[in-house]
Amino acid sequence: MVRSTFTPPCGFDITTTTVESGRGLAAIAYWGYRAVVHPDGSFFLHETYYDEREGILGIAREKARPCGDHIGDVRDVLSQMAEGLGEPPLRYTDYDRGVPESASGDGAGGSAPGIA
Repeated sequence: MVRSTFTPPCGFDITTTTVESGRGLAAIAYWGYRAVVHPDGSFFLHETYYDEREGILGIAREKARPCGDHIGDVRDVLSQMAEGLGEPPLRYTDYDRGVPESASGDGAGGSAPGIA
């Protein structure tokens, strides 16, 4: 997967992510999109943040939405999102400890529905 060098946009707030690092923003070297299965079993794309060794630091708490100033920007974002679908899905509950695992979806009993 192609990872983009992380340059925090103006107003980026690390508290909107599940990244827990004493280094704060400095810990994030790369980012990309990944499919994330939620406790109810639904899949969404989330921004995913990586360290310099491409280890996952955390994900954005909110689902990703393609947007841009021009239609070409939206196409570029959709292309990046499609690349993220080539990676194995993540489980939301592995990154947001504040969300309880449910009996349905991605509960502790194994892999989530649809994750191969």
